[in-house]
Amino acid sequence: MKNLIVYAHPWDGSFNKFVLDKVKANIIEKGEEVDVIDLNKDGFNPVMQEADLAVFAQGEYADELARNYAERIVSADNIIFIFPIWWYGEPAILKGFYDKVFIKGQVYKDNPDKTISGLLKSNSATIITTANIDKTIFTHLCDPIQNVLANGILRTAGIENVKWIHCPTVHLEESRKEFLNKIDKHFA
Repeated sequence: MKNLIVYAHPWDGSFNKFVLDKVKANIIEKGEEVDVIDLNKDGFNPVMQEADLAVFAQGEYADELARNYAERIVSADNIIFIFPIWWYGEPAILKGFYDKVFIKGQVYKDNPDKTISGLLKSNSATIITTANIDKTIFTHLCDPIQNVLANGILRTAGIENVKWIHCPTVHLEESRKEFLNKIDKHFA
């Protein structure tokens, strides 16, 4: 199985980097392939530029890195997102990733009956997040992770089976241990 990890954290000393390494190790231990898109290390520019918009409607990419990411996403059997929740959502670089990479003709298509169909071959994804807030805070908000990413963006691309694993109090050792156990069980 070909696993693709999309990682969005700028600091190698972070707990998120530890999580990335743990997830990679679990996948490799199972004998599966793992590919990592490290948005920050790659120097990905998340800002939609005039050149990007000029070819967007044709389902093309002006940004070669975005094209490369799309090719890797389309060929993946399983997609994993690892990122912190900052100000009730994902880091800006990840939002720009969706905007510039998940475009019509590449990861989804319009149908004659005015519906949308996903083009990704993967039917599973895992969202792994860390924060200093519990998921329940989102019950009173839009819930950008479950509603927007899992049920919106990923479903539009054709991924129906999405699991969200969240560390609500990343600053507490006991919370981190419980979170890492959930990751181990998920990737066992």
